[in-house]
Amino acid sequence: MIRQVLKATWAIVLACFVTQAWGVNRTISGSFDGNEPTMAANPASCDETARPYREIGTIQVSAAGSYTFVDGGNDLGYFGPIAGGVADIVVMVYEGSFNAGSPSTNRIAFVDEADPVALQSGTSYVLVVQYWCVETAGAFAVFIDGPGTVSGAGFGTLASAMGEFTGGSPTADFYMGGVSRYEIAGQMSVFRSGVYYFNDIGPYLGGTTADLRIYQNSFDPDNPQANLVATTFGNFSTSFSLQSGVNYVFVVVDIYDGQSLWQYALFPPGNVGFNAGLNGAWVIDGIPAQGILAEVFPDTGVFFFAWFTFQHQLAVAQTSKTSASTEATEASTQTHLFSEDQRWTTGFGSLPDPGENFMNIKYENSTGGYFYQSAPAATTDSNYGTGWIELLACDRMTVHWEFPGGTEGTDDFIKLLPDGVPYCQSFVKAGPISPPL
Repeated sequence: MIRQVLKATWAIVLACFVTQAWGVNRTISGSFDGNEPTMAANPASCDETARPYREIGTIQVSAAGSYTFVDGGNDLGYFGPIAGGVADIVVMVYEGSFNAGSPSTNRIAFVDEADPVALQSGTSYVLVVQYWCVETAGAFAVFIDGPGTVSGAGFGTLASAMGEFTGGSPTADFYMGGVSRYEIAGQMSVFRSGVYYFNDIGPYLGGTTADLRIYQNSFDPDNPQANLVATTFGNFSTSFSLQSGVNYVFVVVDIYDGQSLWQYALFPPGNVGFNAGLNGAWVIDGIPAQGILAEVFPDTGVFFFAWFTFQHQLAVAQTSKTSASTEATEASTQTHLFSEDQRWTTGFGSLPDPGENFMNIKYENSTGGYFYQSAPAATTDSNYGTGWIELLACDRMTVHWEFPGGTEGTDDFIKLLPDGVPYCQSFVKAGPISPPL
């Protein structure tokens, strides 16, 4: 309820000075990773503490006028735990040049949440973002809208993330009583599985409040509850999980009969990074009875796994053996605890920086021991092979190996059990908005 009241209030306030120019809307998005330099706090900051900043580029406009700047992650960053690594920022606009040692020089505006800024054509403006207060590593997004075309840094806002409700928009009964206008934002497949973070920024730009509804495979206006996998109704900032490789239909609903412009920011999950949620069993789809057991040790900075598999090729009996000796060998093999063709290899790697999803690894191979025996002692080849691992999502990673004898390959491993996936996703920071979704 508090969020809805705040949202309605902002819509009224912003409507007083925001023009509905839409169509020239521009997005500039990036991330804070914790390695940024600091400078003196801007006047909109929560206190006077020096905070990290990023210079995000230079823009120009084609026509003089009032351009609205919006912090696309403000509500996500401010309202906490759903933020998932969305930074709450202040946007600063500099005319001509920017000097971190004198941050007030050439600064013509600073924007917290949303504000209009007067810009002139033929002038270059340097944009800088800085934390408002809480220094949350993760993504940010700045949206700019006004009477002219914005060029330079960033990109034109995704067509699927903005539009307009009109009297001619189709209607459907989404909420089991009455009808609402809607627009189909598009069909799409996301590039990475994980948690996506939604922020309704339409009211900040003088538009209307919208509900984003996501359907799997198809949307039927006669049965708008069918195939529904996520909805943002009642929340102007929220999060939901999407899976790569799935066809989604994004439908935007005018829940307050605004008949106006709508726009939202949708932050994808960033790089997975090596975290304890990856611990457990991994397998290659279609190759049964073998796989990897992985363990992340964040305190010691080590990633360890054991690959339980089989020998490269099954042994072939030598032609000089008699049939009787072959039978004797087979009988002897059957009395062993394990089959002679079973193998296991261990791998190690040093954990990369937080959020990095690629790591080089070394393979080891231990041989020569007997089950539950101290002698003969097994020997370990610590340079048995090399390879790398790239994390694609909390339930998928690509593994590369190079072993002796020319045995080399690359394949995707998937998490055998999904139990740890939500825990893994809790470590993943939101990534920057970028085309395509």
